[in-house]
Amino acid sequence: MSDAQHRDPADERAVLAKLLSTNAEFVAEVLHPAEGKPTPSVMAALRAARSLDNVVDDVLRSLVLQAREEGRTWAEIGEIFGTSRQAAFQRFGGAPSGMQVPPLPPVPPLPPMPEMPRMPEVPPMPHFPSPPKMPPMPGWPTSHE
Repeated sequence: MSDAQHRDPADERAVLAKLLSTNAEFVAEVLHPAEGKPTPSVMAALRAARSLDNVVDDVLRSLVLQAREEGRTWAEIGEIFGTSRQAAFQRFGGAPSGMQVPPLPPVPPLPPMPEMPRMPEVPPMPHFPSPPKMPPMPGWPTSHE
């Protein structure tokens, strides 16, 4: 069994909460630095803000899963996002983003094609006599004219 099957959802939620708060606090320090403290690197804050995008997606998935476990409907969840229940299901109803789908095993190579057998010699076509000459039709011109 993989590690993904042994993970405790409560542990995953705790990790997501820590990632969310740590990155958000770091970005907040750059946006609004505390007096007397050195301002952290703007580039590092940009990276932290960018990673928040992924963390927020994982947090949303986790919260939607928790809501579903509590019996909430896709219509209720869709209403919060301003979408239909179908759109909410399409966005959150699949496998969690952190869940890895195992890759398909490699396809074994095809065995080499056997050599094609030699075609037998085709006998020559038999000679057929030409059809008999038809007499010309009365009143029709012939090709000799």
